[in-house]
Amino acid sequence: MAAGFAGVATTAGLEYQRARRVAGTWQLPAGERRRAGALAVRTLGETGSPVLLLHGLVASGIFWGGAYDRLAGSHRLVVPDLLGFGNSDRPDSRYGPDDHVEALFACLDALGVHEPVAIGAHSLGCLIGLRMAATHPERVTSVVGFGPPIYANRADARARIGASGPMARLFALPGPVGELACNWVCDHRAAAARLAALSHPRLPAPIATAAVEHNWASYSRTLTSVILDAEAADWLATIDVPVQFVAGNRDPVVDHTFLSHLVRTTGIALQVWSGRHDLPLVEANRCVTAISDALETGMAMPRG
Repeated sequence: MAAGFAGVATTAGLEYQRARRVAGTWQLPAGERRRAGALAVRTLGETGSPVLLLHGLVASGIFWGGAYDRLAGSHRLVVPDLLGFGNSDRPDSRYGPDDHVEALFACLDALGVHEPVAIGAHSLGCLIGLRMAATHPERVTSVVGFGPPIYANRADARARIGASGPMARLFALPGPVGELACNWVCDHRAAAARLAALSHPRLPAPIATAAVEHNWASYSRTLTSVILDAEAADWLATIDVPVQFVAGNRDPVVDHTFLSHLVRTTGIALQVWSGRHDLPLVEANRCVTAISDALETGMAMPRG
């Protein structure tokens, strides 16, 4: 048993050191930043088929750092802040899956991107990408999702999110403590951004500070409508475009058992890598390759 604890401690230590190295070498992404509809968006590259990158909850498009600019070498890269996050609009309501999808397609239309997009997504973004493919299959070629928060039911979703730690149970799940904390952030955003950077040394500072760019409505309603009450498993059964998930073997947010069930019943592809929920940060080059492979190989064919 002692050897087992030692192994866990060693693994955790290595993961921490690796994340610190990533934070030290991470680079700001390039591209033009603009408004397109209700969303703030960054674009890079002028030719080739479009690639849309969707960030997770309590994040922004800056999550996809400079390593992902490689995708713009042969594709048009589109990286929005999701509705209610980053520098995008924060309406008082309308944060369901279809509201996010509507805002994204309006953004693409405003940019003149009418051809089908390949989607790379993390966490919350996986669910929104799936909903895009389910409702507008003619506008999506493939979905590659990292750390997908897909659950059999709401109880499992709450348990899985809460399992990521006591702070998540207090602040991440909807409740009075989370609302108080979120409202304090809104009232003291500059101070909250500094605290976020100091308290999350494993994250690149721009990503940590972007975590405060939301409000209680955008956060709680997106979490509830898109993750806790999502019907992503049902969406998968109707999606014809190729879907590949990548999950860290120590990711506390991912329900590996349920994902394996979906692989057997829906025909999606699943890869399990060594790591946790931050694969797009600590395995950026490998994630870029996974998205590129979905664009350039036989994965561009519909699922059978």
